[in-house]
Amino acid sequence: MSVLALGAENDSTYCYCNGRDVELSDRLGRLTTPDAYRRLVDAVRAAMRAPNGPVDLIAHDLHPQYMTTQLARSLGAPCIAVQHHHAHLASVMADRGISTPVVGVCCDGVGYGADGAAWGCEIMRCTRERYERVGRLDYFPLIGGDRAALENWRPAAALLHAAFGDDWLKRRTASFERVDDATIQLTDAVLRRRAAGAGPVNAPDCSSLGRVFDGVSFLLGLCERNDRPAAAAIALEAAAGDAPVDPYAYGVNMDGGAIRMSLAPTIRAIVRDLQCGNAVGTIAGRFHETLASMLVTAARTACERFDLTTVVISGGCFANRRLREGVVSRLENLQLRALLPRRVSVSDAGLSLGQAVIAAARYREADPCA
Repeated sequence: MSVLALGAENDSTYCYCNGRDVELSDRLGRLTTPDAYRRLVDAVRAAMRAPNGPVDLIAHDLHPQYMTTQLARSLGAPCIAVQHHHAHLASVMADRGISTPVVGVCCDGVGYGADGAAWGCEIMRCTRERYERVGRLDYFPLIGGDRAALENWRPAAALLHAAFGDDWLKRRTASFERVDDATIQLTDAVLRRRAAGAGPVNAPDCSSLGRVFDGVSFLLGLCERNDRPAAAAIALEAAAGDAPVDPYAYGVNMDGGAIRMSLAPTIRAIVRDLQCGNAVGTIAGRFHETLASMLVTAARTACERFDLTTVVISGGCFANRRLREGVVSRLENLQLRALLPRRVSVSDAGLSLGQAVIAAARYREADPCA
């Protein structure tokens, strides 16, 4: 059987899988650019006309509004929607030859979640066919929706509100001086309205670690806008350097059987350190150590719950060397097997491989003779 997976919208690739033969394309770029989308459409049409037979199944992202989702549904072949972070983790499983259940740690900008929220800091129990979301970062609002991925004051304000509640205005850092007062007051009204459940606002739930990087980078005065991909996260990693520092406080708790991670104590400590005049580089370093410690604590909790010892790691946040190495070293110190991809990217460029693997596994599960 053959599967064609259409990947993501950003850092896009496609993957054609026919039995054991797998072809992963080069990066196409952002599909919102006409040239990249044309290349994808041309490749898809060629695959649909392949001499070895029609494509049995087309895999696409779970997001209903992605261009790849719309394209998949227009092709006249059976389609399967694959959750973004499951695909990330399945790509690592395929790359490393893992077929048994694992605990997955996936951290990135945004992936559409099964509950309609914007996921991005997830702990999962995964097989190639299925996933169970067993942990996540506490939700915070994406103020302004997609604009929060560009204007870093937006996630910064959301993080302050999550940490301080309606007193967040009193805790603003100096970087907010460059945001006009009318915008700040409107944001405060949106946050209060949202917290009160007083009707729809453009601030969906989000667990994105990528947006946390953006917000903290803004709080520290390092990056105002993501004018290029991951600009804020890159600035924050550069500021952190390599000096050894202690992590801040954070929360990892159980909530009805699910693992909940909280960075509210971290944000409060960062604001306090800024007010005390502590060095930005030290704060950035402690932030990285906090994330690594929090993620490993959550992953260990999941491993103990499911009696597993392998942790697969993926998502664009792990392009950050300090975070990546901090997570891997801590897991290995706990005698857990930590696996990153070797031949594919932790970014969305590896997503189509994971989609293809999941779709093929589900197809075989439904029809063992296939």
